[in-house]
Amino acid sequence: MKRQQNRTLGAFEKAFWLLDQIDSKDFALAADISGTLPIEKWRNALDMAQKRHPNLSVKVTLDELSRPVLRHVEGITIPLRVVHAEQDYRWEQEVEKELSVRFNTEEAPLLRVVLVQKPERTVLILVANHTVADGSSLSFLTRDILLAVTGKQLEPMEPQVSNDQTLNLPDDVPAQTADEVLELKMKTDIVQPLVSSIRISEKLTRNLLEKARQENTTVHGAICAAVLLASRQMRKEWDDARMELVSPVCTRGPLNLDDNFGLNITTQSVFFEKQPELTFWDLARLAKAGLDGTNSPEYVNGYLSFFRDIVFGHNDMQQMIDVLKTAFNHHIMVTNLVKVRYQTDFGPLKLEALFGPMVRSGKGMEQTIGALTTNGALCLTNTSDNPIPGLLAEIERMLREASQLKSHTACPFG
Repeated sequence: MKRQQNRTLGAFEKAFWLLDQIDSKDFALAADISGTLPIEKWRNALDMAQKRHPNLSVKVTLDELSRPVLRHVEGITIPLRVVHAEQDYRWEQEVEKELSVRFNTEEAPLLRVVLVQKPERTVLILVANHTVADGSSLSFLTRDILLAVTGKQLEPMEPQVSNDQTLNLPDDVPAQTADEVLELKMKTDIVQPLVSSIRISEKLTRNLLEKARQENTTVHGAICAAVLLASRQMRKEWDDARMELVSPVCTRGPLNLDDNFGLNITTQSVFFEKQPELTFWDLARLAKAGLDGTNSPEYVNGYLSFFRDIVFGHNDMQQMIDVLKTAFNHHIMVTNLVKVRYQTDFGPLKLEALFGPMVRSGKGMEQTIGALTTNGALCLTNTSDNPIPGLLAEIERMLREASQLKSHTACPFG
């Protein structure tokens, strides 16, 4: 049986596809790898990974009911761009280049790969359109490529159904309310997002984890607190603002999903007033509490129902876009994949660090912090059209100081 993906988009997939008509929803992950292998082996590994994951051979088109659908396309290969560089080459500039070049969702595949070959190291950059993938997808795909390039076989996977189908929600049968379906054209505006990264030591990462547990919160909560405090301090127009911080939430756990390449997330916003009396760890606990209940099938169902009311039931795409334009007005996104959930030794190669997700997530002024722990060390990225200079360094400083505070002692960050 051919494992080919051909189906309508689920509600959040469709929302992302529509949002992509407004502004880019492409994103990236970068793997810092010790060791090198010939380019041909990487090319073969990509071909093997493409055969494993059905969503790596699809485009998005409209069916006879004006519904966006995933269509399998035969005979395509994943684009691979190779950069030969010195050992100290800044890989972030390649991510910046990639995020400035839009995917055309009417053309397959919706993934590109950049290989930065250094004398003793390799940086593997995966760039995808959010309609068909999420950060965990790129993490698992990194693993699959590293397995394939070092001689392991990859088993083909079944096409992933939408989260709507997993929850047995009915397919969209839209009323034909619009006489003419809006002709969607990809925006050609030039965007130039900037990317920065930092790798926090294993010792500080360990101390932060232990301190967060003592304070009845999480590392994610601590990162949120540090980003909020640092952003208010470093961008004066945000000092007194009511800040919206959004966190993507993975649905693979609550829906019992596999490692397939697909979009399996919800999001949750938490709002923060300017409250100088709150300590660092008070903010971290508020950030954690704001995500309570999101890791459940019931939350996913309710979240999808919200978007189904917007993007299902009719064919007036302009109306859908007008509603979605009012969404995602956050100041900060913290997109935290938590940790690499597989072994990092791959024979002649070792995955030293995984950075991201790196994504333009809002209207231009937002700061998007990617967080991911590899080999016990927390890696952070900031992606923004208008980044706050030095933000990651200030976040690291705050995390270091907070991890050294005695429990229940007021934090001096104000």
